[in-house]
Parts: sequence; structure tokens; C-alpha cells
Amino acid sequence: MLPGSVAPELASSESPVTGAFAALRHLNFRWFYIGQLLSLTGAWMQSTAQGWLVLELTDSAFLLGVTTAAGSLPILLFTLYAGVAADRMDKRRIILAAQIAAAVLAITLAVLVDSGRVTYALVLAIAFLLGITQAFEVPTRQAFFVDLVGKA
Repeated sequence: MLPGSVAPELASSESPVTGAFAALRHLNFRWFYIGQLLSLTGAWMQSTAQGWLVLELTDSAFLLGVTTAAGSLPILLFTLYAGVAADRMDKRRIILAAQIAAAVLAITLAVLVDSGRVTYALVLAIAFLLGITQAFEVPTRQAFFVDLVGKA
């Protein structure tokens, strides 16, 4: 190679992106990332509102802790199984089903609150069911990244 010349693989107009942002070169990954960013923001807002709702309904820090535990217990119990399911089943369908289930649960909670029919037991049940959706969605989402961008 002549001094001052560029290696053939670098001569294209596209410079190779390496490091943490290399996956953003892939259009499907960018769309998935934006969708997940919106979804996770909503989930965090719901978690905060749910905690506040429990305190409003019960005025009990203990019951708030019980609700948080009810949402975390399925993650502890089902995440390993969900990882196996993610490896053996269609990841896209698992993520889609989990996102739809989480949306239905969020809408259900919103309707219950708006109609004035919300009770602590219902919030506890919804927290547990949301934990199940997270137990399946999180490991599947993490494994799905490789399908979108490849191992390299």
C-alpha cells in the first residue's frame, strides 16, 4: 500500500462504526430500540404510579413492599424457564405477547382507577401478572438483540 493511501475496506464513504453504537447501523435494531425505550419508559412510569396508588389505598409501607415483592417474585421464579423458552421459540412472538399482555394490564389498571373500582387486591394481582410478563420479556428481548444485529 502506498504511503497516505487508505486501506480498501476503509475506502468506502461509510466509515465503520465500532463499539457500543455499532448496532445502530441496523435499521431494524434502531426501530426496536426506539420501541423498547418508549415501552420501558411507560413501564417505569406505571411502576411509580402503582406504588403511589398502593400508598393512597392503604397508607402502608409494608403493603407497598408486598406489592413490589409480588411484582418481583415471578421474575425470580420464571426467568430461567423464560430464557429456555426464548431459545426454543420464536422470540418475536414472545416479545409481542408480553408487550400486549403488559398493555392490557396497564389499561385494566387505568380503567379500574378511573372508575373508582380499584382495590389493593386488584393492584397486587396486576403487579404479579406484570411480573410474569417481565419474566418472559426481558430475557427474550436480550436474546433478540443478537437476531437483529448478528453476533459480530
